[in-house]
Amino acid sequence: MAASNQEPFEVTSFSKGITDDAFAQEYEAAEEIDNFVITSDGGIDSRDGSVVDDLVNGQAPSGVARLGALINYNNNEKLLVNSGRQIFFRNPSAYSILRGPDNNEVLSEGVQDSALSFTQWNSHLFVANDSYSLPVKIYKDASNALQVRNNGLPFLDEPTATAGAVGDKAYSYAFHLHYTYMVGNQEFQDFGPTSFVQILDSESPDIANVNITNIPALANPAGGNYDIANIKVFIYRTVAGGETFYKIGEVNLGTTSFVDNVSDDFAVENGLVLYTDDGTVDLEPPPLSKFVHVVNNTAYYAHTKEGTEIRPYRIYQSVPTIPGGVPSDFFKDVEDEIVGVSSTKSIPLIFCKKYVYRIDGGFDRFGRGEIRVVRISDTAGCVSNASIVQAENFALWWGTDGVYATDGYQVFKISDSNNKRYRDILENQENDAHIYGTFNEKDRRVYWACQRNSANLDNDSLAVLDLRWGVQAKSTFTTWSGKSFRPSSLAFYNGLLYRGDTRGYVFKHDAEYTTDPRVDISTTVDNWSIETIIWTYKSVHINFGSMFYRKVPTRILLQAENVANTTIQITAISDDGRVTRDLTPIRWRRNFVWGDPEFVWGNPDCIWGATGLLEQWRRFPARSLRLSYLQLVITNGYGVVTNSDTDGDATFNGATNTIVLNDQVNNTWPVDIVGYSIKTAQDGYVKEYEISERIDDWTIKVIDSESILPTGVYDWELWGFKKGEPLSLLGYNVHWNNVSQSQNTYESGQGGNNA
Repeated sequence: MAASNQEPFEVTSFSKGITDDAFAQEYEAAEEIDNFVITSDGGIDSRDGSVVDDLVNGQAPSGVARLGALINYNNNEKLLVNSGRQIFFRNPSAYSILRGPDNNEVLSEGVQDSALSFTQWNSHLFVANDSYSLPVKIYKDASNALQVRNNGLPFLDEPTATAGAVGDKAYSYAFHLHYTYMVGNQEFQDFGPTSFVQILDSESPDIANVNITNIPALANPAGGNYDIANIKVFIYRTVAGGETFYKIGEVNLGTTSFVDNVSDDFAVENGLVLYTDDGTVDLEPPPLSKFVHVVNNTAYYAHTKEGTEIRPYRIYQSVPTIPGGVPSDFFKDVEDEIVGVSSTKSIPLIFCKKYVYRIDGGFDRFGRGEIRVVRISDTAGCVSNASIVQAENFALWWGTDGVYATDGYQVFKISDSNNKRYRDILENQENDAHIYGTFNEKDRRVYWACQRNSANLDNDSLAVLDLRWGVQAKSTFTTWSGKSFRPSSLAFYNGLLYRGDTRGYVFKHDAEYTTDPRVDISTTVDNWSIETIIWTYKSVHINFGSMFYRKVPTRILLQAENVANTTIQITAISDDGRVTRDLTPIRWRRNFVWGDPEFVWGNPDCIWGATGLLEQWRRFPARSLRLSYLQLVITNGYGVVTNSDTDGDATFNGATNTIVLNDQVNNTWPVDIVGYSIKTAQDGYVKEYEISERIDDWTIKVIDSESILPTGVYDWELWGFKKGEPLSLLGYNVHWNNVSQSQNTYESGQGGNNA
């Protein structure tokens, strides 16, 4: 016999995040947690809203174009924004285009869809992209101005050395390009590879001068960013019959001749020794590559292009401490196409389509050693270099069948709770390379931009990994979304999440914002309206501890922090969709909000600066209460925003689709009215007309595709999901009873045999 007493069922933690297995009876997990973040005590708070970062100009200088990367340069010194071949920076209030010495853009190759690879070292930012752009570096000079230069220096063809007179001495000359630059107050130097010339049967240069001619000039390649005006040619010479090269002079790049009149004694006493004389290898410039990464003061360049030949399996190593010096024999070929490079705990990692490698060892500055690779996974290949995130002693990335993590030695999957969801995202993803991740150390969350709806043609959501609850097989994930969400790139800058957009805008998220902008590329941002953040919690299917009895839930207590006025809709779903029932919405209106059209002065329930808890009971609708499984949805309530009882009646015009308030002295339409719908008393408040424009304080325009908007003066109600209403959910408690064993039993004929 079923028990008759009511029992409480309580959920006070959501720390297991979302799961595909909605019948798994892990009540700290949920089928959906969208636009919430999990708090340190296991509750869920609605996510931060956003605003356009550049409210003056709106879009970045590239206009309506995909923003492929956001870069927090040098720990919050500058926020850099990439689109195609361009990189922008705030200067100081609007975004400006970063250009090189010849006014070229940062990248020599690329289109709007190009994927950027970047890494930082000693206040330098090194950049490459999947269009094989010339490798470049970005830094702030001594005047605090951002500069862009080609990374490394090229080879200098051999000049001509002519003896001044015949003698019995032999000399060798060496030449290389040299560039000195300042990063802040620190000096850096670039050295190019060396070229050599020898003369025989010569008199001493101090007696009969040696003429150096045909010193080559250097022109910037197409889209190049060499600082031609400040590059020098360093000239070295041995003493007669010697092997050590001493610096005897230098010329500006473009000067084609030099006179050597230096004696051997003076060269030895005053000359700088050639950098290769101690055995250091020649510093060749980095190769064209898709990916670049610096770890342990050493740069790695992967998936390279040499001439016209693409080498997708190759990775190059720079000389240690010299990221711009990459000898042509410092390379290793792996067994699979490289799709990304990163590191964790100072361990370099290579990510391929199928395999993952750890790099052990490497070359030293004298060319000793080798790059040794150890395969640490045969199956966890990466789908996007931009998805690789370094976070809390792990490298995390999106793999072929899930999200993976490694400490450099072990590789393990961390998204086993969401295998189907992950598969669906990859199937919908228009371009896997667009999956883009970033890490916030402060809140210990990893954010990935991805695409959940194939119809959107680009990223439309965020997947959020909460590291507070551990890196394990079933790690804690939630999601973010929005009607205007098109997150192409992400970065944390000055503690805030910045979000690049496919339409050329940069947005910033902050707790002070409770809405998102309603993006409209046809008008300037100051004309944009805002839209509601729809937060949604959908529980797993709850069987209250047993499948044996049917249950009857009678009522639910919802408990939340009183952070603001809010409207909450609770929906009960019986037996995986057999019956869906909406409970009476919770409309919490005990907080004063300046400018709220609903506020009534003198309301005793409203307390200025009120705190405390939001606690409300709601009864389940009487029909179809008996169930085996209960699923709960907690989301924004849809209801009346304001009405004509508050703001007076209005004149409707069916010909122009406009509605004008009649009392224009005391009343105005809400500023954020676009996106709401209006109903009229003419049809008993049935038909809804979406508001498309707020023409002025008293006039709005609606969408009337059926041409049925009435003409006349009517009472009205404004309906919608109220904008700017957050929720800080602490938990809920369901009261329920066991009632009976009412499941179907065996009946004659179900065996399938003939009668």
